[in-house]
Amino acid sequence: MLKVKKLYKQYIKKDRKGKKTIINAVDSVSFNLEENKSYSLVGESGSGKSTLARLITYIEKPTKGKIEINDEDLSKMSKKILRMKRADFQMVMQDGQSSLDPRIKIYDSIAEPLRNFKKLHKNEEKSRVEELMKKVELPLELLDRRPYELSGGQQKRVCIARAISVDPKFIVFDEAVSGLDVTVRKKVLDLLLKLRKELKSSYLFITHDIDVAMYMSNNISIMKSGRIVEEIQDVKSFNDFKHAYSKMLIKSLPPKKPCREFRRKDVNKQIL
Repeated sequence: MLKVKKLYKQYIKKDRKGKKTIINAVDSVSFNLEENKSYSLVGESGSGKSTLARLITYIEKPTKGKIEINDEDLSKMSKKILRMKRADFQMVMQDGQSSLDPRIKIYDSIAEPLRNFKKLHKNEEKSRVEELMKKVELPLELLDRRPYELSGGQQKRVCIARAISVDPKFIVFDEAVSGLDVTVRKKVLDLLLKLRKELKSSYLFITHDIDVAMYMSNNISIMKSGRIVEEIQDVKSFNDFKHAYSKMLIKSLPPKKPCREFRRKDVNKQIL
């Protein structure tokens, strides 16, 4: 479904003397994302994960390489076609509050992508927004509030509702549970697993936490300095990782990492 082929994103940095240095934020990255699958991309801050997320969703254009959806090259699409194609790939970012317009109510935040892509009648729109609130397990009375009146976990659920509203083929989650406390994070992760099973969409879950990646996906890639240094299919334990950088990430985990305690015990592995 999604094919990324030798993707590069280069930035030019100048020193005080005006000397230019090319920085490869994303350096020859290739991978495929199949339908109805969950993938995780793991790396430290500065590894290029978020840049890759912006390239995949075409928020930024790559310097070189191809991004294809169902064998269609995004770079060859007109602006009009690309705009409509964006319904197929959605993104949930790290900061829920900054992702939502503080001036408008939650109802309008969720309805906005519906108005852009679905063009529903008013009653249909209202029914769809209320349905989405139920899917993300939020009370309907929040629809009349603004983002700053919601908790961090509630803001995150609103962002998820926006992302799934247009029935995307895949969703990129860029550090989507960072900054949430352990209990809220667990509930959001379980909600995402439940929704993926219901909607049969594909996930690319980007995180610095290798343990969370294992909770969300069986297919995990490790990114370092703009490159994917290791790809593991059907991950079962930390012992499956062989690259020195992957092992360093595992060793850096706190002794009692919360996600480790509920790893897969209550999750149907067949859905991943």
